[in-house]
Amino acid sequence: SPPKPCPQQPRPLAMSPPLQAPDYRYVTEECLREWKGQSAAAFRLPDPVPMARFLYELCWAMVRGDLPPQKCRAALDSVVFVEEARQEESASVLADIIAHLGQDITISGEYRSRLVKMTKSLVESSLIVPRLLQERCEEEFLWEVELSKSKGQDLKAKEVRVNTRLLYQQTKFNLVREESEGYAKLVTLLCQVGSDLACQNASSATISIVKSLIGHFDLDPNRVFDIGVGMF
Repeated sequence: SPPKPCPQQPRPLAMSPPLQAPDYRYVTEECLREWKGQSAAAFRLPDPVPMARFLYELCWAMVRGDLPPQKCRAALDSVVFVEEARQEESASVLADIIAHLGQDITISGEYRSRLVKMTKSLVESSLIVPRLLQERCEEEFLWEVELSKSKGQDLKAKEVRVNTRLLYQQTKFNLVREESEGYAKLVTLLCQVGSDLACQNASSATISIVKSLIGHFDLDPNRVFDIGVGMF
């Protein structure tokens, strides 16, 4: 009898990359315990801390589940930053950190869910304004945190269309409508006045004549401006 085929071994599940969390320097176990306790309002860190590093560790603590997002306000009230930072500056740093974490491929599953909840909580508590996140975060992440009405792919396609229209669309001049006589008179006028444009009266008179040429010969103002800049 023919040999029986060997049973196929189950393929191992793809392992997600390990979480690249930082070492806590300022967000210590004692701090986490105090912030989650009943006396969080009275707790204060003894020494000033650098703003960027502290906020980075604080966000990671919430992503890892060591601190509920609702306790973020208590944590911020308990510290004094080395820099004299306003709330707008701390909000900008938080937006940069969230944008960075949103692109981290090691943050997936429950960590990703905590990141989304943390971002929503920071927006709801007015610790960060949505505009900063909309400027710096990826489209997919904005869809996850409900700061975009369009899905990531739709928003990306819209962004491509807008950039194409702004950067690559060329202005088409209506050469049939315009008269070359008007441009000839314009160049003649600019050549005649020459250095006299330094005088205030001469400049005003020349601008008035240029406006008359634009209106009479139906010239394109952008082309007129380009010619003037090119000559001087």
